[in-house]
Amino acid sequence: MSPLGSTRSARLARAGLLAVTTALLAAGTAVPAAATGSTYVESSSWSYIDSAQPKTSFVNPAGDAPVGAHVTPDGRKHVSKSYFTFDLTGLRGAKIVSAQLWGRETAVTDCSAARGTELWVTAPVTKPPTWEKQPAELARISGPGTVYGCPSDYLGWDPATVLQQAIDAGRDSLTVVLRLPDGQQHNPRFGRTHLPKLTINTEKNQAPGVPHQLSTDRRACAENPVVGLGDTRLEAVVDDPDDTFVDAEFAWWPVAHPDQRQTQPLGVLTGQPFWFDLGQDRLADGVTYDWQVRATDDRATGPWSGTCRFSTDFTPPATGPLVTSADYPGEQHPAGGIGEPGVFTFDAQGDPDVVRFAVGESVPPVYVEADRPGGTATYLFTPRSSGINRLVVHGIDAGGNFSPVTYYRFWVDRNGPSMTCASPQAFLGEPRRCTFSPHPGDAATEYLYKIDNGPEVTVPAGPDGTATITVTPTDATKRYDVAVRARLTNGNLSGSATSQIPMDRGLPAVDVPAGLMVGRPAVFTLHATLPGSTSFTYDWDSGTAATVPVGPDGTAQVTVVPDTAGQHWFHARTTTAAGLVSGTNAVDVQAATNGPTMASAEYPEAAEGSYVTTPGTFTFTSPVPGAVSYTYRPGGTNPVTVPAGPDGTASAVLTPLTLGWQFLEATTTFADGTVSASSYYYYSARSAAPPLTCDVNGNLRPGQVVHCTLTPVQPGLASYGYVVDSGPEATVQPDADGAGAFEFTVPADRTQYVLPVQAWSANAAGQRTDPSYTSFWVDETTAVRGTKAV
Repeated sequence: MSPLGSTRSARLARAGLLAVTTALLAAGTAVPAAATGSTYVESSSWSYIDSAQPKTSFVNPAGDAPVGAHVTPDGRKHVSKSYFTFDLTGLRGAKIVSAQLWGRETAVTDCSAARGTELWVTAPVTKPPTWEKQPAELARISGPGTVYGCPSDYLGWDPATVLQQAIDAGRDSLTVVLRLPDGQQHNPRFGRTHLPKLTINTEKNQAPGVPHQLSTDRRACAENPVVGLGDTRLEAVVDDPDDTFVDAEFAWWPVAHPDQRQTQPLGVLTGQPFWFDLGQDRLADGVTYDWQVRATDDRATGPWSGTCRFSTDFTPPATGPLVTSADYPGEQHPAGGIGEPGVFTFDAQGDPDVVRFAVGESVPPVYVEADRPGGTATYLFTPRSSGINRLVVHGIDAGGNFSPVTYYRFWVDRNGPSMTCASPQAFLGEPRRCTFSPHPGDAATEYLYKIDNGPEVTVPAGPDGTATITVTPTDATKRYDVAVRARLTNGNLSGSATSQIPMDRGLPAVDVPAGLMVGRPAVFTLHATLPGSTSFTYDWDSGTAATVPVGPDGTAQVTVVPDTAGQHWFHARTTTAAGLVSGTNAVDVQAATNGPTMASAEYPEAAEGSYVTTPGTFTFTSPVPGAVSYTYRPGGTNPVTVPAGPDGTASAVLTPLTLGWQFLEATTTFADGTVSASSYYYYSARSAAPPLTCDVNGNLRPGQVVHCTLTPVQPGLASYGYVVDSGPEATVQPDADGAGAFEFTVPADRTQYVLPVQAWSANAAGQRTDPSYTSFWVDETTAVRGTKAV
């Protein structure tokens, strides 16, 4: 569709434009003539005749235009008429709505004399007039109207009728004569002069011109194109001297049936290409059509354009093309490379509808003409990436219909140049001489390389196709990766290959002392390997770095005191006298703790040990000589200190009173007053809760008596205890075999509630075990009770 879409939208656009025009005029702003229909036409030439020189014509002279009689200083009287010619070629075909013709007086001999100035249309002037040969004066133009001032700045006439007559007669010009009436023109009292220019201001309309630049689906009408599936675009340009927007009318019909002519109106923008898309439903397959277009503004309809012709073909080719290439023979074997063009052959396989091929997935694709309908075409393609590539190929008929697609996949080989460097074991700071060589089977004229993310540098290739560069690595933190491409002899660039300049970064060797332990000084021995190294710089766990000189034997010793146990990092590098810094050797070391070790036969570490309330002996041993005492905290409680024996060990007895994991924290105090790092010991006590069984099946009822039995578990059992609901605790003595029994009566005044029962045992010291737990549902109805130990 056109950018405006419809006749209605064009009219709305014009209405909007007129509103804008009104606003501009109110603001005193000039408005383009094409938008308003207004035209200013100034006289293109002027001349005057003089009775004193009857055979002379004065054409475009300097000075003002004389009218009437005036006397020169020599006493001669001159009678004059002034002629003005207007160019009407810009008004051909115009309909004049209104017009004003105006001029200006510059001098008046006697302002008290009545003004009788007249303006007449003359016969067409073919050569300058003279007093003896004046053109016929055909019609007087009405005016001037009311005149103010003397001389007057404005004299106006109404030329609409005579102007329309001249346009309708096909005249290219209009000549008028400014004169005085016969009764005044010889009397010098009435003489006057005018500005040598007249102006016509018209409100007019000209019909739109003949549409031009016609095309069908962007193809010139002379081609008589064939159109295929999809919309068929009819395109043209129309000009209108007055309007920015007009209505266009497209017409189309089958050549064999002009009686089937159809039309479609469309609002369009003048001077710009506009189009109409003929949908497929308006056309039939295999038919030849003619079409034309014309334009209409608000007052006139322009002429029809010439006709364009096209034919339809809505049946696409049935078979996709066959694609082959000897240069890139498929995806099974690598061939060619980036920048190496290959010839591909497209074969329509004899389908006579196919006249060309479309290649690629872009819009629009690349088109390649077949050597004949149903024939073949060759296509030169240069890969831009290695690996599996593909061509997307369609056969196309004369109407632009696409055949089924053919995907041709092929394997593009890597063809980046190689790089070899002399002295692969050279140290940092020593020059490397590296040579670029083309991919086998290729030739190169130059190489483009860059190191890491640096700028790309170009070096020419020698007669043998290779090039050599010299690089001196000086920064041990950089990789010195070299990415290089070759300029092939065909001018294309090859693929890229990446290599690394080999070098020894001179990392110093580090001897790690054995038995690294928290709080004990450890001596590390450093060995310089980078030639010319004068100092070592080291740090512990990326802390503050320290620098020491390299000794005469190339070594140095440094002392580190680990402050925590576990993994640590020792970093070391060297620096030469020239300021060259080696690579950094990062050594992973482990420091053992100087905290005490703990052990217990009753409660093994990280395991479940004896029963709750069973005492356990915990032994403390220091891995470092000189222990004088140990301080321990059971479960984070207050610290307890025990002295070390002569053998440097100590022990403590602890009795766990709860279930679950428990921990013991301990430190060692040495003879010099220093305290070791903390050690932690985790252990767990097992449940000593006595199993609880009662002679009840189902619900309990108010007033019912329940008998329960307790089975011994706790070592050193001395008594049992229990509590029913929230009642008081009760004590039960064990019998000879250690069992215990008790009974209770269900309260008679309560119903429909849970009745809990807990029981435990205690040793002679009164240390209780964890409890056993059961509960009952008290009600008159059937229910299920649950029992569990906690």
